[in-house]
Amino acid sequence: MNIIKRPAARRARAALVTTVAAGAGLAALLGTGGVAQARTAGHPHPVNGWVTIDTCTGVSGKITYSPGLRKTRLKNQSAVLTGTTSGCNDIFSGPMSGTGTLTAVLSGNASLASENFSGTFTINWPAGTGFNPSNGNLTITESGGLETVSGSVTSGFDTGTALSFQYVITGKKGSGSALHPVTAQTYTNTQSLALARNEG
Repeated sequence: MNIIKRPAARRARAALVTTVAAGAGLAALLGTGGVAQARTAGHPHPVNGWVTIDTCTGVSGKITYSPGLRKTRLKNQSAVLTGTTSGCNDIFSGPMSGTGTLTAVLSGNASLASENFSGTFTINWPAGTGFNPSNGNLTITESGGLETVSGSVTSGFDTGTALSFQYVITGKKGSGSALHPVTAQTYTNTQSLALARNEG
């Protein structure tokens, strides 16, 4: 019975958070004459109703490529991103002790100068939470050395939320030449991994 009621309870509490935030914004507007705007990680523009449900402040790991990235020549690539998540927090139950994992299976046209991947992902939350894995679809695009990840959870824990985070490359295996393409990179995040829901 508790399992059946929990998603509804999460939605109700998220709606309450949204209502409280909206009320605080209105109070600020009336009290100062300014414009109150809510911003959520991964949603840089002012939005009404977006509530961040779960976050992880740390995400780092490795990406492998086949056949491997060239310096500027775009080629079809298959890639697998794996990582460890840490500093995770749930809006309802609070901090999650321990670490979790992130895995993404990707494909797309890419070089060291430009990346455009899409695929599927799975987030395994820290074991002590009891949360089911979050599964979904994502895209990864690169601009000026910054990798932007966006997607959505389609099944499991937090179904219906939007995924977002950013990372930079910290190391690589290979030079990017025809003989020695980059077959692996390490990365670390520059923006927290966030799952957010639009509660209207």
